[in-house]
Amino acid sequence: MCKDLSHSVIICFLYVLMMVFLAVMPACDKETPPPPPEPEHFENVVLVYAASANNLYGNMLDDKSEMLRGLSDDVSPNCRLMLYETVPASGGKERSAVLYEAKKSGKGDYVFKAVKEYPATTFTTDPDRLAEVIRDVRDKRPSDRYGLMFWSHGGGWEPGFTDHEYPKSPVVAAGDPSEDEDMLGMAKWWGVDAGGGISDKMDIDELADALPDGCFDFIWFDCCYMSCIELAYQLRHKTRYFVAYPTEVYSPGLDYSAAIPELLKPVADLPAAAKTIYDYYTYRVSYAPAAVTIGVFDLSVIEEVAAVARRAYSGYVKPETSGLQQYTRTGVLPAYDFRQSMLASAVLAGNTLDSSNVDDVFRRFTVCKYASERDFNGRLIESEKYCGMSAHIYNPDSFTASERFYRSLDWFKAAYVE
Repeated sequence: MCKDLSHSVIICFLYVLMMVFLAVMPACDKETPPPPPEPEHFENVVLVYAASANNLYGNMLDDKSEMLRGLSDDVSPNCRLMLYETVPASGGKERSAVLYEAKKSGKGDYVFKAVKEYPATTFTTDPDRLAEVIRDVRDKRPSDRYGLMFWSHGGGWEPGFTDHEYPKSPVVAAGDPSEDEDMLGMAKWWGVDAGGGISDKMDIDELADALPDGCFDFIWFDCCYMSCIELAYQLRHKTRYFVAYPTEVYSPGLDYSAAIPELLKPVADLPAAAKTIYDYYTYRVSYAPAAVTIGVFDLSVIEEVAAVARRAYSGYVKPETSGLQQYTRTGVLPAYDFRQSMLASAVLAGNTLDSSNVDDVFRRFTVCKYASERDFNGRLIESEKYCGMSAHIYNPDSFTASERFYRSLDWFKAAYVE
């Protein structure tokens, strides 16, 4: 009798345990579904290429968080965000250079997962490293479209005159961020990578040479001063759309949390993404209204722009700068509004341009442009004088190293008639 009762209790206990297991199993499956299969081919991959081993690294940390906040289930599973960054040496840790991919974790949030680590003794501003990272992204994430965003300091067309040779001495920290202030002087370039006790920059001709032709749907410079006709023309074979700022930008740069949803669509919505930075500095930041400028340009029209410039610069006369919209601050080599300075030169040279043709070309060249009422010096940005892109005022009587470099650029060869 006792034996039979004990046997019944065991059977009941096992039955209850089985029911509990069956009830819990679907709930567990619901909480941790298997990850979807990785696409073999993507619709749109955006790479943020950051030369961040400098005094902006704190902003890079903020921007990485913003990028992840900008991702959501609304982003197509066939669109991906990649980030290459350099981390400066600090706290006893050496420099690092890593390519990441933003992916959803097991907890359901987005994180950056390492895809490849690179030797940090090659500067991010070395064109060979840029070309290598782009090859890796294309090989690992084949896609219908690619977007490229450059993140760092920037200055426009003029060379940085650096040789990209990393010192053989032990890697050292960049040190006090104030050490980087000399990088913001007269020289113009893209990117600052500080390490080994020196700073390296990338000239725009070697930047363009490192990029494969026809690869990118858009190239965006989240850096100061990079919206210049000289750089845009140098990139004419590399991308359809060019996005940049003719003036400085506040160190927080782009609000990635707002821009990423617009960029990570099967076809990036560049006008909507560009408006996010204007809205951010106009309405959202504590120091609003703040100075902000941005332009989006269709480089399929840039040869027509060059043709207009050739007519304007025929028999070239250097224009006076008084009355021209200047985009640079005191202490930086001046850059003026491209369209305004070009037309001023045409008038002085006696070159008559068809205004309807000029207007039509610039209308098709300019996808959109935004500017605050005033620039960083408090000067008015007059809408009729603002084309969203700067230009160097060429000086034919100057033979400085920078002016000789200017004569080597594709824009000079295409636009100036000597």
